[in-house]
Amino acid sequence: MNKIITILFIAGTMILFGCTNSTKVDSGKKKAITVKDASGHIIELDKPVERIVVLYEPALDALYMLNAEDKIVGIFNNIYNSDELFPFYSKLDDRIQQKKLAVPGNNGDGSIESIMMLNPDIVILQAAQEDLAQALRSVGVKVYTTKVEQYQEVFQTMHDLAMLTGTSERANELVSYVKAELATMKNRADSIQTKKKAYFSWAHGRIFSTAGRNSMMNFCLEAAGVENACTFELDQPNINPETLVGWNPDMIIMWNDSPNEFYKRKELGEVSAIKNKQIYNLLPMFFYNPHTLKSLSTAVSIHNWAYPKADVDVKKQVELIILKLYGEKGKALIPSI
Repeated sequence: MNKIITILFIAGTMILFGCTNSTKVDSGKKKAITVKDASGHIIELDKPVERIVVLYEPALDALYMLNAEDKIVGIFNNIYNSDELFPFYSKLDDRIQQKKLAVPGNNGDGSIESIMMLNPDIVILQAAQEDLAQALRSVGVKVYTTKVEQYQEVFQTMHDLAMLTGTSERANELVSYVKAELATMKNRADSIQTKKKAYFSWAHGRIFSTAGRNSMMNFCLEAAGVENACTFELDQPNINPETLVGWNPDMIIMWNDSPNEFYKRKELGEVSAIKNKQIYNLLPMFFYNPHTLKSLSTAVSIHNWAYPKADVDVKKQVELIILKLYGEKGKALIPSI
């Protein structure tokens, strides 16, 4: 019975959208806004969107950086039940704090009916959610898909979302800031004769799951002026203890875990980073998401851990980055850093 109702709902909506679209005869005029998404689809708009459903966390984060959060009418449910996301987004938006924003899906999935009931001007999805994107397009909903697996894609997503929301000036300001900071750090790193070798481990006890050379975290390591100990081209390869011992990194960067995960492993005792207690933690994870402009705070932290200077306060540097990226509302985040 539920399936029948769903089919009738979608069919009715298709008719509704078909009728609505039939009244908008193409006059041949170029649209004010044209954006190509990660899947190659063209989004054309007469004016910036006013109602956004976003089901992908890096894109949601970008909208808050762009000061476009008032346009958000739907998010994914994970925001409300994640200890790694809710405490921070709730400080950026009272609607999230009070759990008033609609949740028509999860981070990677969504209900077509629930999304359409929000009457969005656009739905933002990860490129991997192409089945959902196609289903929404088939009933007349505009969809923008994105991927942020390489750093230029992070910049492109920021510019695209700015075009869609009418916030290009803000996007230009933020991208220029991040590029300038990265260039400054690169200049300092280029003058360092002997580069540190760093090993990165993902969260939840996965100390043998690392970042390969074809990953956003590899970009952060290179931007920080350190060498990625992992020699594999994969995004997130899994290794064995013997491989880590052979790489013998000078430092270990952890993602939201305790250094004890390494210290308790006797077979790793001779690894330089462990023996010299050079293990550092990107915590809380929210401030160091490598798939957003916050990859700058990741790179800056790693750079200063690798090449410390007495007059540099790493925490203070991260605070300044967060304030720049989020503006006035970023002040509420500072006590959590």
